[in-house]
Amino acid sequence: GEYIKNYREGKGIPLKTKVLTITVLWAAISVSALFFVPIFIAQIVLVAIAVAVSIHILRLPTYRKNQS
Repeated sequence: GEYIKNYREGKGIPLKTKVLTITVLWAAISVSALFFVPIFIAQIVLVAIAVAVSIHILRLPTYRKNQS
């Protein structure tokens, strides 16, 4: 769809999508780490992955409709 096309063309993703994605990411990682993963090292790995993915998403360009 349009989101993938804009991403592949280097135009980025909308700010609303970035915010939603990071919110869902951290909610899922938090619930998983706190309630389903009893091993401390594994919890640290989950948080590290969430940090890395968050940085990646934040570094993507933000798409604005008035861009060509």
